[in-house]
Amino acid sequence: MRRIAAMSSAETPRWCPQHQHRDVATFSARVLRHIASGDRSSANLAVSPLFLHAALTLLRAGARGATLDQIVALLGPAGGPAHAALASHVALRMLAADGGGGGPTVRFANAVWVDAALRLTDAYAREVTGQYLAEVRSVPFNSRPEDARLQINQWIESATAGRIKDLLPQGSIDRDTPAVLANALYFKGAWERKFDASFTRDDAFYLPTGGHVRVPFMSSTRDQYIARRPGYKVLRLPYARGREHRAFSMYVYLPDAQDGLPSLLQKLGSDPAALLESSVTLTTKVPVREFKVPRFTMSYNTKAAATLRDLGLTLPFDPVRADFGDMLEAAPGPLFVSEVYHECFVKVDEEGTEAAAATAVVAKGSARWRQSPPEEDFIADHPFVFLIQEFSGVVVFAGQVTNPSVSL
Repeated sequence: MRRIAAMSSAETPRWCPQHQHRDVATFSARVLRHIASGDRSSANLAVSPLFLHAALTLLRAGARGATLDQIVALLGPAGGPAHAALASHVALRMLAADGGGGGPTVRFANAVWVDAALRLTDAYAREVTGQYLAEVRSVPFNSRPEDARLQINQWIESATAGRIKDLLPQGSIDRDTPAVLANALYFKGAWERKFDASFTRDDAFYLPTGGHVRVPFMSSTRDQYIARRPGYKVLRLPYARGREHRAFSMYVYLPDAQDGLPSLLQKLGSDPAALLESSVTLTTKVPVREFKVPRFTMSYNTKAAATLRDLGLTLPFDPVRADFGDMLEAAPGPLFVSEVYHECFVKVDEEGTEAAAATAVVAKGSARWRQSPPEEDFIADHPFVFLIQEFSGVVVFAGQVTNPSVSL
């Protein structure tokens, strides 16, 4: 099955949030549960499932056949057009511009980086620029791959207000890289009701490995948006709104048991509707007796290809079976995804939240993707000039041959 024809910038996909939201909640819970498994179960983690979703949507737009079907299947049963509509809504409306007037600062950017010798197909370029506001940038992957890597990293650093640096490590880009898909988000929001820093006190935070540490806890005597669920509680901390009236909130899911985080992740992963249910029902404040939320700052980066493979997305990473034939015009060879780099930064304090996220999907050619120069004949059967040249360019000898049978 081939993907549907690319949409023009005038054909905005239909926005029907119910199924898309459920799919994103499912995707979010699966990603977080997988990343938090194994030896990372006791580590601080931060990811942006929405931005992994956005990166996969950009990738979906250039995929065909079974590769397309597998990407859509991972995104969820709402289907490819529905997820395209969600990504378009995020780019064009939800994160399109700063709220202003005291609301959160939001900077969002998509980009597709392509080698200077290649070009995107018209349909792919039209869809990613029109529906997802992606920039299309030409870089010298072929001739100067390190320069290209630095350019992409600089773009990400600028888009995230300096919070995410060097997302693409050395060696991630080489001469076999024809394209990179990247996105970046910066968010800074003040709480609707800021915490009084004079109430902040150090107290014990109990660790999953046993023991405890003392950390600063923010506190308040105000009523809060809190709901009790079987085995856990949910807190909603809203951010101040701006003129655009976009509503952002932080949700804190707190297991009843001190060692209950793994089971909570399991529950949310198997019942992602719980993530949505909390967001629509936490509309009434309740009085609180004791209220403490720790300040924290974290930065986490991951290579997400292994996670996506474990979640069932294998074809895009297969050098033989991956099919991204709708991405590049006259591509000289098949493309596949070599790695997906993802990084998040989150800082929470009495004033509000500062957060940033970035994702880069690196494509490679399954063979030497650069087009070979055309074959040429060279038959020196007539007079010619010759040079003997030193490595620096200095000509040591020069001459011409008009009759090689004559010897001096």
